[in-house]
Amino acid sequence: MTTAELALTVRLNTSAADARRGVVRLHPEALTALGLREWDAIALVGSRRTAAVAGLAPAGTPTGTILLDDVTLSNTGLRENATVVVAPATVYGARSVSVTGSSLATHSISDTTLRQALLGKVVTVGDAVSLLPRDLGPGTSSADTTRTLSRTFGVAWTSELLTVAAVDPAGPVSVQPNTAVTWGGHPRKAAPSAPALAGSDAGFTEPERAAAPPPEDLVGVQAQVARLTEWLKLALDEPELLRTLGASPHLGVLVTGPAGVGKATLARAVLADRKVVEVDGPGIGALAADERLRRVSAAADAVAGGGVLLITDIDTLLPDPAEPVSTLILDVLRRVVDTPGVALITTTAHPDAVDSRLRSPEICDRELNLPLPDGATRRALLEVLLRTVPSEGLKLDAIAARAPGFVAADLAALCREAALRAASRASRDDADPVLLHDDLLGALEVIRPLSRSGTEELAIGSVTLDDVGDMVETKQALTEAVLWPLQHPDSFARLGVDPPRGVLLYGPPGCGKTFLVRALASTGHLSVHAVKGAE
Repeated sequence: MTTAELALTVRLNTSAADARRGVVRLHPEALTALGLREWDAIALVGSRRTAAVAGLAPAGTPTGTILLDDVTLSNTGLRENATVVVAPATVYGARSVSVTGSSLATHSISDTTLRQALLGKVVTVGDAVSLLPRDLGPGTSSADTTRTLSRTFGVAWTSELLTVAAVDPAGPVSVQPNTAVTWGGHPRKAAPSAPALAGSDAGFTEPERAAAPPPEDLVGVQAQVARLTEWLKLALDEPELLRTLGASPHLGVLVTGPAGVGKATLARAVLADRKVVEVDGPGIGALAADERLRRVSAAADAVAGGGVLLITDIDTLLPDPAEPVSTLILDVLRRVVDTPGVALITTTAHPDAVDSRLRSPEICDRELNLPLPDGATRRALLEVLLRTVPSEGLKLDAIAARAPGFVAADLAALCREAALRAASRASRDDADPVLLHDDLLGALEVIRPLSRSGTEELAIGSVTLDDVGDMVETKQALTEAVLWPLQHPDSFARLGVDPPRGVLLYGPPGCGKTFLVRALASTGHLSVHAVKGAE
């Protein structure tokens, strides 16, 4: 029996729900002609052969069109508007899949998390594949995987692309819960050894320090920069001044703020001209207790001659509730702070999860908080991130307004995703690389800020309050209580009016309460986070 096949015209799929997830969309008649059901595997033949998962195209999609995301389009070796031959694919459950990626990915992401990110995807050797996981149907969720990737890899995980190096058995395979997914090409191994620092009996090796931006580029936290700079100057450069006034010159600082807001970046920028020994809290916190103590002691010895000990994400090293080794580590940090000419700076995104003894007057007696950026700060951060990028028609005010909750790291990931879209278009059209406003808008549909990575976010859709019939008084009340304070904050401040703090919607099941909230959010370009009271 001859296998059915069709020649279809390729169109780029701009849906955020399918972005880089290995799903292609076809007209229902095309699926029927191929003898396929939704979520069956489909073979794609262009300049190279690949495979993906077939889904139904949105209403209005022409019969002879197939929608591909940018990664799948690249895997076919075709450009938009080209012709691709599609046919049913014979796919086996993979016994093993080996992928390659960046050095950061291979050292940050475990094999288990890697398998969860690729679960349900159909891959062939040579394919590019993203870490964006698929929701595999009703009752399933990728939330745990995205939280793990955000925590271990940072915001860059959304734009990381891997290459499939080997599969067993040969041919297109589907990643299953029992598939062995591993890193290949350049196996995970320790970073190249560096000379042990002076006084380090435990062989402490200082990690390579990330390049710090100039302090003037730290938009929105100039007050914190000035305060930390002054504290360091008094404690390390002018200790006699403090002693004359009866104060001890020791300095221990706990820098707090949301994940990705730039706590370690701020510290590195301020410390650019000083000797710094940096300790990666999550990396050392994952070690055995005795090894943790040895590493921290070695770092303390390395900075004993003068300088600053910087410990990032200290909540992973000194968690609450305290562990037995925490007392010994705190003793080491107390010794660091007591050493003349030495300061301690620690960072955390979870101050409530840190051993409370760290905040004692003998260790970290000062705290510096970095807030979430507001709209004006987000715009200024975007200007800094994009100032050297060739661009046209960018409306940064509009992008900043549509990015509530985004911190510096999220905005960097947003710009990186937009750059990938611009590069894909330039390669496809053989044109000069230029970043457009639509690239940033498209990136907003894909990038989810770290501050929202642990919450369920309702799908909003395109329905606005204008599409909701009747309920005139309810819609007006919600507009005044929710949208006006966000859209016209200056007017409320000028009139001395305090906006409402909350709204209670009540009514029988099925009357449209959640639907109304979705319409309200769509009207105001807001996100909606759901907390189920029953759970």
